[in-house]
Amino acid sequence: MDNLTKQIIAVLRRDGRISFVNIARNLNVSRDNVAARVVPLIESGQIRVVAALHPQVLGLTVSAHLSISVSGDVRPVIQQLEKLSSAVFISIAAGAYHVIAETRHSCMSELSAEVSVVRSLRGVVEVQVLIYDRVLTSFLHREQPNVLSYKFDEIDIALISLLQNDGRASYSDLSQKVGLSISGCRTRVLHLLRSGVIQIGAIKQRSNMIDDFIFGIGINVNGDIDAAARILSSGWGLEFLARTVGRFDVLATVSFSSLRDFNQLVSRLMALKSVTYCEQWLHVQILRERYEYPIEAIELGTAARA
Repeated sequence: MDNLTKQIIAVLRRDGRISFVNIARNLNVSRDNVAARVVPLIESGQIRVVAALHPQVLGLTVSAHLSISVSGDVRPVIQQLEKLSSAVFISIAAGAYHVIAETRHSCMSELSAEVSVVRSLRGVVEVQVLIYDRVLTSFLHREQPNVLSYKFDEIDIALISLLQNDGRASYSDLSQKVGLSISGCRTRVLHLLRSGVIQIGAIKQRSNMIDDFIFGIGINVNGDIDAAARILSSGWGLEFLARTVGRFDVLATVSFSSLRDFNQLVSRLMALKSVTYCEQWLHVQILRERYEYPIEAIELGTAARA
């Protein structure tokens, strides 16, 4: 995968419904050049453009990152983790810990109970927990949704369901399937996006892990995180960035096509006076990366629309 294709995917990750014309304008290339790359990727399943429902819409207000150390074969532990409905991300990692998981919960007591379950699994030696204090960059929760002022109706839920399957579905197709005018569908979708209820973006098929190295980075800082955040955000590879409570102050996920480029990023971070510690790990195999939620969990008329 060449550098231009990676840049196009990065743009689509941030805005899955952006037109080929606007992608071309942003990257200073032709529209045909963009289409020639994106269409085969979507048709082959290498990337999917989907709508992700913000977890807070479903009352999932607590998100956590688990670093799990395992003695022996990790597969039995993975099999048990895959049974947890709260686990939206699971990977086998190379680093200080062998398994990485991300979970979402309705409250801290629910998280605490689940961490106890994970610690009790045969083979688990240690579980380190990071609580997401504020997510700064993510495909999933870019900003806090205005849930308290949003009232869901059947058309909203139908649109979310369709967009979870195909985030680039045309307004014409959406109109035919939900029985609303094209302009009405456009208004509804834009409202869902602007309120933060959904985010539409591209996700890559990670099963083979041959195009990119996916790294996790945990950072401790003395003072504010602004300088570290600027370095992490300076390239196309940043996928996730959050302030955290726990053994790290900052957690990031970045993708690189070469170890040299990743090493240069880490060197820049370590050169900052504000950075006191920087730990890295490689996601060797991503086993679960889930953004869809059952729309049945959305209650009609959850709140009054602003």
